[in-house]
Amino acid sequence: MGFSEAVQWFDEWQLRILVLASLFIQYFLFFSSVVRRYNVPSWLRLFMWLAYLGGDALAIYGLATLFNRHKQLPTDGSGLEVLWAPVLLIHLGGQHPMTAYSIEDNELWARQAITVVSQVTVALYVFCKSWSGEKRLLQTAILLFVVGIVRSVQKPWALKNGSITDMVASSSPYTRREQGSFAFIWEGCISLVGTELSDNGKQEEEAEELDIPLEEFVQEARRCVLLSELASDQEKAEKLATSSGEMYAYRLLVDISKPYSSRVEMLHLLMALDCQHAHSISKSILHWLFAILYTNLNMILSLFGLCLHLLPPFLTLASVILFSTSHKYHDYNTADVKVTHILFCCTLPLDFLLLLVSPFIEEFGCIKVSQYSLLSFYARKKRPTTLLKLATVVRCEDYVNMHCYIEHGPSDSSNTIIELVFGYVRDGWTRYINDATSYKRFNSHGGEWTLNQHHLGHAKRLGWSLKMAFDRSVLLWHIATDLCFHHQSTTPHGQERAAKSRVISNHLAYLLCIRPEMLMLGTRKSIFSIACEDIKLTMAGKLEADVRRLAQVILHRSQHVSNIGVLVPNASKLAEALMELQDEQVRWEVIQGVWVEMLCYSASTCRGYLHGKNMNEGPELLSQVWILLSFMGMETSADRYQKSEPPETMEEEEVEGGDVGGEGGSIQHEINIPV
Repeated sequence: MGFSEAVQWFDEWQLRILVLASLFIQYFLFFSSVVRRYNVPSWLRLFMWLAYLGGDALAIYGLATLFNRHKQLPTDGSGLEVLWAPVLLIHLGGQHPMTAYSIEDNELWARQAITVVSQVTVALYVFCKSWSGEKRLLQTAILLFVVGIVRSVQKPWALKNGSITDMVASSSPYTRREQGSFAFIWEGCISLVGTELSDNGKQEEEAEELDIPLEEFVQEARRCVLLSELASDQEKAEKLATSSGEMYAYRLLVDISKPYSSRVEMLHLLMALDCQHAHSISKSILHWLFAILYTNLNMILSLFGLCLHLLPPFLTLASVILFSTSHKYHDYNTADVKVTHILFCCTLPLDFLLLLVSPFIEEFGCIKVSQYSLLSFYARKKRPTTLLKLATVVRCEDYVNMHCYIEHGPSDSSNTIIELVFGYVRDGWTRYINDATSYKRFNSHGGEWTLNQHHLGHAKRLGWSLKMAFDRSVLLWHIATDLCFHHQSTTPHGQERAAKSRVISNHLAYLLCIRPEMLMLGTRKSIFSIACEDIKLTMAGKLEADVRRLAQVILHRSQHVSNIGVLVPNASKLAEALMELQDEQVRWEVIQGVWVEMLCYSASTCRGYLHGKNMNEGPELLSQVWILLSFMGMETSADRYQKSEPPETMEEEEVEGGDVGGEGGSIQHEINIPV
């Protein structure tokens, strides 16, 4: 085949290839919408993202090609191509369980709406310009155009409902005041969640006007925890808490602070649940928030949206039947007939799959506990994978090493850690918090309470490791935890006890490297690279593939190398101080307690918007902790800025030989070691 023949073949088959490729991408997007909330490889996520972007582009390009081919009257045998226009409109609507790939996509709903209007106009122009007039195919085309227009309009509608701007507006009671009766009914038809939020917002406004002060909230919440009893019917109690928690969490997502009176009610509902059901409710609400942001759930919960969701599959079925009963195929190109059959027969089951999947859309996925380790990052350079070798050629090996080798914790790790958080907060209410000042102090802990309980909080002991920038403190304890885990004195039994601590440690290290904005405002991911360079200098440029051996070398050499920073030597110093604790069980209790406090502090200081943004690849552990902390009456990021604070008091320091509580003495910062 010569060049001219190849060009002629491409001109003839270009549109057929485009529509079939667009159909394939829609099936891949449907598959992606189901697995996106699970732990999938990075390369698959890359293809999912490309498919999401390419799906619209391919449909638009196909419609443009169709428009160019039919500017003039179509040649004989090409009339079936007109039926492909509404199919491309259906593809432009995307897949309902994946309306947005990232939270920024929702804010672009207006651009998507303009795109839909322009492409519908193009499709209708092609149809009116080129239709041959065959009655049965005309009926098929009309039905498909109805489906195509409905499906293409649903996407910008779902994006608008998932935009943070629209969610904030829906949460406002003032919107309802300005509406007439017709507007109120219309809102109920197009957004049931928006109506419930507006009602809830009105109740919250009334509650805020009569809200109780912080001191009274603390006393009522503490009394609620102390006098709480588990409900006899846990399933019923969970449903009741979930029903109240959904609207509660919605306002958290848009960083609207809750009145203290509402928080006492939510705490009362949660305290009736055991730890297992508390984990279940936080998980289900997190998946509900994901569905609100990244799927069309908000749309199909409305009456009008539900009707538009149920109608298209049956109209598609009717159009397929009409086309199948038409017997004038001999008037059209044989290849076009085959392509049309493929399009119809594959579009129909996809529509019904969407219909079946949507009711269970909230149940898909798991809570991810992403893991990263500094020592593993360095050790991987000794035995690079094929991907790392290829990345080295284009000088991006560090980026690939950091982003393409993210591990995940065991399947039950989120449940285990939620139990620790639940117990930590409950102990805080019963043993530490007794007034507004101690409440504020407890919410600011990043390991201090644990150290004080074990009489290690003095600056000359371990307290110095927490009196520095939070991101540096996290990395310091992350390295020290691994050094203790791989220490020669750590027994296999001790390593089993260390499992929970290492999961939290590696998760916060992941946040530091990959999601620094979630760990803490102002987090610098560059300190991770600095620490890696310090390890390289400690090892004198030598690479070590065995992580255990690497940890032991760092522990022995780092404090004797003069040309490196203080981060790695201080981590070794901290590890040695921890290893001096003779009781191995106590040692790992201390490490675990510090990590639980750091996890809670990071979760509570992260904005709701960032939690929502990070859900695009599936809900993370930090967001589940954030939900649970708020339900248990702890501060959120919005509370730290919106709620008035009690008079400033100095923090407590450990009281040697005594119990530590909200009445502790003041801290004297005797040592403030920079890292």
